[in-house]
Amino acid sequence: MVEPSLYRRILGNQLDQLAPALRRFHDSSVTRQASGTFEVIRGAGRWRGWLATLMRLPPAGLEVPVTLEVAVTGNQERWVRCFDSHLMPTWQWQSGELLIEAGGPLRLGFELLPEQDGLRYRLRRTWFCLVPLPSFLAPRVEAIELGRDDGWDVTVQFTLPLIGLLIQYQGSLRLPASAALTV
Repeated sequence: MVEPSLYRRILGNQLDQLAPALRRFHDSSVTRQASGTFEVIRGAGRWRGWLATLMRLPPAGLEVPVTLEVAVTGNQERWVRCFDSHLMPTWQWQSGELLIEAGGPLRLGFELLPEQDGLRYRLRRTWFCLVPLPSFLAPRVEAIELGRDDGWDVTVQFTLPLIGLLIQYQGSLRLPASAALTV
């Protein structure tokens, strides 16, 4: 028996509310890819740029080619986003009702909220080097995916208290024409 996908385990039947391409992508238990084009904006200023680079965030650019590969490993998923040639790998897994995403020393705990053909990620907890951060020190992350017939639109914004915007990226991802995702 195939175990339900990570997003199915967290969302249950709510996953069925998503647009078809978005639902198929998140409800798969096999390695899958998507690609598209994004605009990447970094916050202005030397400190913000230095922090964004330190956190391995992609450089700014217009019409940046993006590929996404998600591989299932046990109960976790490895997400590898490639902005042109800049890799941004993270791991995702479930902890209670939260989706945890980890990259480097930062862990973010998201509540997943299905909306009209989309999925909103609401940040609920943050850890740095496994130490929980109080909300006044935690980054602010706003992320949403909105489904379309052949893929979905993505908007992600990452800000830090007292510092401001580190990065925002937005664009569209689509499944390969031959994508036959197994649910």
